[in-house]
Amino acid sequence: MIELLSSDNEQQRNQASLLSVPKRKFQDLIDELFSYTRKKIDRKSNEIVFYQDGERLLPYKLSSGEKQMLVILLTVLVRGGSHCVLFMDEPEASLHVEWQQKLIGMIRALNPNVQLILTTHSPAVIMEGWLDAVTEVSEISTETHQNS
Repeated sequence: MIELLSSDNEQQRNQASLLSVPKRKFQDLIDELFSYTRKKIDRKSNEIVFYQDGERLLPYKLSSGEKQMLVILLTVLVRGGSHCVLFMDEPEASLHVEWQQKLIGMIRALNPNVQLILTTHSPAVIMEGWLDAVTEVSEISTETHQNS
């Protein structure tokens, strides 16, 4: 990446800039989520490190909800913009209701090509404009169609 950015070739510099867009988007999303605890991701490090009130903070020191969001969003980030299917079982576990509401939007902001298949007991996960995209398993299960 550094070689591309420092290249004399404008096309290579542009390519490097495009490659860094998803990473910056990820960092912006994490900073937004963690802002209530004054945590910010270190954008200069090649590792995932946070700072809180000037103190260096490694991911294992995060709350369970923060770790959950970090893992989900990192999973989406590493897929790039590729078409993929993401299976999640009760992703709302350990998440504040506000984060549950933002979850799908943040995933789709990082990769609009991801198809989500998830189980949830929380209506908050789908209430931010995703209700029309929901298909309940009972509507597509074989057992339901056989009994009709």
